[in-house]
Amino acid sequence: MATTAPMFSTDEILWYDNGKWGQAGYAIANPNGKTWTNNAVIFQFHSLVGRNLFELMHRGDVKFYGPPHKQFWFDLHQLIVTARKRLADRQRLPNDSNGLVVQHATPVPQTFLAWPIPFFGERVRQPDIREYAQLTLLMLSEMMQHSENELATYITDSFASKIGQYLREVLALMATKYFGYTRAQAYEGAFTLKDTDFANYDPSKVMTSVEMTEERPPLQWWPTESDLTAIRAIPFNEALVLSRRWPSTAVLGNGSPPIVITSSGGAAAQVSDQASAAFVTPPGQAP
Repeated sequence: MATTAPMFSTDEILWYDNGKWGQAGYAIANPNGKTWTNNAVIFQFHSLVGRNLFELMHRGDVKFYGPPHKQFWFDLHQLIVTARKRLADRQRLPNDSNGLVVQHATPVPQTFLAWPIPFFGERVRQPDIREYAQLTLLMLSEMMQHSENELATYITDSFASKIGQYLREVLALMATKYFGYTRAQAYEGAFTLKDTDFANYDPSKVMTSVEMTEERPPLQWWPTESDLTAIRAIPFNEALVLSRRWPSTAVLGNGSPPIVITSSGGAAAQVSDQASAAFVTPPGQAP
């Protein structure tokens, strides 16, 4: 697989094109060159979200078009509520005199950790899980590129409010579709789901019969816990060496020079006119 270099770089979610992981359509967030941080708060928060997303996206729920089991939503909800609390705990407001401000020292920069997840292709069939995963990857990108990575011991409202928007959005989307809340209720600042919401979870009341039907997923390679050890917590500067744009989005640019895609069999297809270009099957399909 080879592509000519585009005229500009990209902020989009990156394809982790590393052997079998690339074939399976794995993805990482895009730091756009900002792979390190001086801020221990952001580093730990980034790892909290990345690690939890990694575990959630390797559950069987992602393989099906139908609604996940309530345990998936419960664990996602727990991540959102916990992350929101930790943002609030470490946020330092302009009029807050508590907390440490480092003046004459600089921390050792820490390299962010990548947690590749199945994303491109057909491995994640559940549409809402994929949408929430996309928002979370975008949130991880925002974290790495935020200017407060230069701070040492705290975050401000600038960081907390931006990242909090992503957490609120995922929670609101989940609550309105699967648990019957209104948009106004779900976007309230202190909103959380209740134990009774999970106890009464019944997706058949909020989804069509077609959405509830399911075709068995194709026989495909799926990683074991031992397989996943190889891609847990990869330093971002190492993960980026084998990362690039997903082919189906790279060809949308169709600029000059034309994008050249080499198939797995070695044949090259030159895309010079998007309207008449022959379809090229992207990698990431089930081997």
